[in-house]
Amino acid sequence: MLERILGKLLLFTITLVTLVNGYFVTPTNAQDQSEYRVDFSGVSASIPVNIRTGPTTSATIIDKLQPNTRVQFSGWTRGTSLNDFWTNAPDNRWFFYEKNGVKYYVASAFINGNPPATDQDKVLVSYQVTITTNIPALRQAYENAIRNWNNTGIVSLTPTQNAPITLGEGYARGYDGFGWWQSNGSRVTGGTVIQWNRVSNRNAAYLEALATHEIGHVLRLNHRSDHSIMNNSWLTRITAPTQNDINELRNIYSR
Repeated sequence: MLERILGKLLLFTITLVTLVNGYFVTPTNAQDQSEYRVDFSGVSASIPVNIRTGPTTSATIIDKLQPNTRVQFSGWTRGTSLNDFWTNAPDNRWFFYEKNGVKYYVASAFINGNPPATDQDKVLVSYQVTITTNIPALRQAYENAIRNWNNTGIVSLTPTQNAPITLGEGYARGYDGFGWWQSNGSRVTGGTVIQWNRVSNRNAAYLEALATHEIGHVLRLNHRSDHSIMNNSWLTRITAPTQNDINELRNIYSR
């Protein structure tokens, strides 16, 4: 009788773990109320980044993200606080993605990208935009940039035909890109141009950062000198709006 009970306990224990890259990993309870489920993506830092079995630095490392890798996440939670790779500010968020019922955790401090805004935020400005370039790399950069701004939860940019705001290519006044806006009553017009012959040899991450930056000007954001997508010196290190940009958007559109 005792052997049968022990056998059942052993079988039950085995069903609670999954073998991943040589490690036994216990699936995390999907109903954990401290976890926020939302689809978003981000790009890892320019160094290998640990993938762990849980949101702590004591959790087992089961793999590594290669430098500058885009990852699609399915949610986030809080755990061990680490200093942000770019700003050195403390960050206790951990992003996770799932595969075969197992969660893989990556520290937010090493990911350039943020989940969509929480319930405390609301859409404050909505614009329709038209991507006019036919260059595949630029179209992809603009599509990623639109997603980046929409992920703030404050902006809603909707691609459509013949919109008053255009995102394209052309002469950028001696810069890699140029963005502008103007208003006529309640109607806002503007757009961006990226000068392709200046950036055709740049990688996809830079093109995305540049497109996000120029759309920021359309959204009435000015250049900044701190940790921001509107800081030209950060365009080779980040691709998405930072909390500083989100705060400035709130200041502008809550007035």
